[in-house]
Amino acid sequence: EEAGVTTSVKFVSGSVEAACGLGLADAVVDLVETGTTMRAAGLEVVHEILTTQAVLIANPHSEHKDIVTMLERRVKGYITATKHVMIMYNVSTELLEQACKITPGKRSPTVTALDDEGYKAVSSLVSKKEVSEKMDALHELGATDILVLELVNSLM
Repeated sequence: EEAGVTTSVKFVSGSVEAACGLGLADAVVDLVETGTTMRAAGLEVVHEILTTQAVLIANPHSEHKDIVTMLERRVKGYITATKHVMIMYNVSTELLEQACKITPGKRSPTVTALDDEGYKAVSSLVSKKEVSEKMDALHELGATDILVLELVNSLM
């Protein structure tokens, strides 16, 4: 009102980013996880109002500690799966030690014998942020058949 502008606030649910495209709103405030839908609608963040996080809170006196522990394990496993991929490749036995230094995994890589005695198959958990560099380094080392697999879930 001080600026001589009339503003009205409407509470809606669903695809609120469509309101701008339909001419129903000049701006929207929305809870956004990745921003993919917002960008697809041709919108951009003008100002971040709030950053949030989800937390698991347990009653220390709960009679269901086993269920809380299971839930915690499942959440941690899912988070691990969203941050990592499985890289798989074949490498000569001579280069195995060097290759495993490139992809040490969370605990250690899994090394499997192949029919060709001079080669091993290796699979290892790798951070999504590092996977391209790891693939390049393995290729430069001489690894072949390099595959990257998305993880749906995990229990570590």
